[in-house]
Order: sequence, then structure tokens, then C-alpha cells
Amino acid sequence: MKYYGICPASCGEFVQGVRDKEEYLSSYAIDMYSTVTLEEKLNNISLGPSKSRKAIEEVFKRFRLPVEDSKNISLNIDSQIPVGKGMASSTADIGATIFATLDLINKSLTGEEISKLASTIEPTDSTYIEENCIFNPLNGEVIKYIGNIKNSKVVILEPNKTLDTMKIRNTPNYKDIKLQNKEIIKESFYLLEEGIRKNDLSIIGKACTMSGLANENIDKKEGLKEIIEISQNYGAYGVNIAHSGTVIGILIDEHMDDKKLIEKLKNYKLDKVYNKIYTHNIIDGGIRRKLEWNTSKIL
Repeated sequence: MKYYGICPASCGEFVQGVRDKEEYLSSYAIDMYSTVTLEEKLNNISLGPSKSRKAIEEVFKRFRLPVEDSKNISLNIDSQIPVGKGMASSTADIGATIFATLDLINKSLTGEEISKLASTIEPTDSTYIEENCIFNPLNGEVIKYIGNIKNSKVVILEPNKTLDTMKIRNTPNYKDIKLQNKEIIKESFYLLEEGIRKNDLSIIGKACTMSGLANENIDKKEGLKEIIEISQNYGAYGVNIAHSGTVIGILIDEHMDDKKLIEKLKNYKLDKVYNKIYTHNIIDGGIRRKLEWNTSKIL
């Protein structure tokens, strides 16, 4: 018998930075997925990415099951998510693996509990949580729920360049630099909450743009100011970034013509740096079970 977990990607974060002396973020999910399939075998088949194997073991430990038994579980990951771009590929693999393992042992955990478990493996994102929230990536704790946005899309600019999240976090004076941005980040989180509460994409977009520009002193995104200017002239709502990655997102609503916006970006030769430019829907977070794509159960 096979067991499944499906977890969405993100396109970076609405906002990320230091608030109240701790680092917080608010990721958002898009309709791009990592699908994990587990199957029990008779022999030792302890293969697959080390973080996902670790995730299986952590679930077994959580429910006091013999970890040795987890070595007989085959692991297959089928992911649509680019790696090393700040789109939560590793987070999605780990979360989907945890969910599939829970299915295998007939146990359950909430999205919040899965987030905390995943954070013991590596810093994580808030995409396991159905509702957008302010979230601590280091311990997986939800600080505040802030709601969902509907009928929205993101035009994603993806370069060939990758970025190691842990390398960024280990940069000398990383936290000191983050602290320099704390007032901007405080305002950005405030605007994000207000924008989601009012379902006003222009306020949400302003929060994202502020946070993205503040992050330039940590990891500079090539052409960011030009992308913001093009987006504003087009009438898009704002620009967000992967604060520990390389992708940039332009927030639009479902009625906007993304093809025209992409054409404008290419006219300015931005596809020379961001060689893949494409659009995805912004969706609610949460890990799914494999039923039908349109009716998948959300945890």
C-alpha cells in the first residue's frame, strides 16, 4: 500500500525580518507542489534525501515507534519546485514526507505541530499552515494568524542563480544587519496585516515592496528597483522577494493580463537575468492528501 503527502511551494515571503528581537516571516503558498510517496518494503531500503529520511525518523520518534522500522520504508519525491531559489522546496519535501509518514502509521498532527517538528530538521516556512500567519522559522511557532487572500496571482522571476539559506544565515553580522531594518519590518508586518484584513492587495503589495527593499543590505537582487518601477507602471500591486533565495514575485489579481506584464519585463531584457518568468496562483497553505487535485484534503 502507498501513502502520500502533497505540500505547496512558496514564492518567497510577503515580509521577513526582525520583530521584537526575533526573526519572523510570513510566507505564502502557490499552486506548485512536492508529492511524496511512501511504501512499506520487506527489506532495508533506507534511501532518499537525508532531510526527508530524517523526517520519517522524527515522526517515528514522536510516536515512540522503533526508528529501525523506518528503514524498510521506500521514499519517492516528485517535486515541481525549483531547488535553491527560495521557493520552500526543502520545506515542501519535509512536510509532505511527515504527512505521508503520519498516513502510514495512522496518526495525525496539526499543521502547527508539523511545523514545529520540521523546524528540528532545518529552519522552515509557514506553508504548512492553511492561513497566512506571522511565523518563527527557527522553531516553527505561529505568532499570529492574519488570514488569507483570494483571487490573486504572482508573476515569478526565477534566475539560474541559487542561494543556500544556511549560508545567508551564517553571514557575519547577519542578525545585526537584520536589526538595522527592524522599524521598516515592523511597519511592513503592520501593513501586511491591514492589507489582508481589508483584502486590499495594494496595501499587501506595499508591505512586500518595503520588506524586499530593506533586504537589499543583506542580499541584493539584481534589477529589483527596475522590476518595481515596471510593475508600478503596469498597475501591479507590489513586488516581493525570497529573502533567503533568488526569486522575485510580482503580485497581481486574477483579472490582470500576466502575459503583457511578462512581455514588458522581457522588453527591458530582464529575462537575461531571470531566464524563467511565469505565473502561478496564490493559494491557501496546508499539506494535502492525494485524492483528486481539485478536492485534495487540506490538513
